[in-house]
Amino acid sequence: MATIDATKTTLTMTVPGTKPTVAPMVVTTQDGFYFDSPSIDANGSIRLKGTAGENVANWTLGFVQLKYIGTNHSRYRGATVKDGSILVTNSNQIVCRDTFGPGTDIWYDSLVSGGTTGPTGTNKLAAGTVIPTAGFLDVPAHLFDQPHRWWASVEQNPVVAGKPNNFLHYTVIELLFCTMLVAQEPGGKFHLLKHFYWNVIWEHTFKRDGTGKVIPDKAVRLQQNLQRPSHSGNPRDSKFLGKEFDLKLPVSNTVSRRTPAKIAAKDWKQG
Repeated sequence: MATIDATKTTLTMTVPGTKPTVAPMVVTTQDGFYFDSPSIDANGSIRLKGTAGENVANWTLGFVQLKYIGTNHSRYRGATVKDGSILVTNSNQIVCRDTFGPGTDIWYDSLVSGGTTGPTGTNKLAAGTVIPTAGFLDVPAHLFDQPHRWWASVEQNPVVAGKPNNFLHYTVIELLFCTMLVAQEPGGKFHLLKHFYWNVIWEHTFKRDGTGKVIPDKAVRLQQNLQRPSHSGNPRDSKFLGKEFDLKLPVSNTVSRRTPAKIAAKDWKQG
């Protein structure tokens, strides 16, 4: 039976070295701001050793990604103190499976929900794949991610008479991830080979210009942080222990799209 040559397992991570951005954007008919991040690329590879001609179909190499912090809230202020303020929050510290689509399998690029497959994504070896005459087969996999969020420029305050507009004043978004390079045997056994941590952070204030339009003010934090080099084996953090392949974990996209809580005040308490 083919085995993994642990000495030939590789994992490299690449980021462009630029900062996250905040830019005006219209979603349907609503003005707001698009919080975009630089991309991240991870390339992994394993070497399967075996006998020339040995069948290695259905071996899989790919990435499993868990999001464990999703800070995401904004504060809005009225034009005057009497127009009130609103805190809108969808923040959470729920360990989530970050997977493409509905997420009915563990892989970041789902094999069943339309993710990228093959050498540029989750790589499940096709029927008929065999060990070459050299006695080994190098198997690549790839992950690409570029998180983003969106916030509206204006919210109406429901606790103040007349429901006056409250204007975006402050936003903080912190998305923290643990990403793992994983191989799976045809029989289902997983091998957690390497892992790394990374995050992306936006913290920004906003103001109104002379026409009353909301515009970016000060960038407090715009960061993409990547821990290098990668670590061997599974994460040692207790929050992940035993959850690396847990299909009962909620899917990140589902959690982040939950209806946010809105806490309104009749003064600037929430703004």
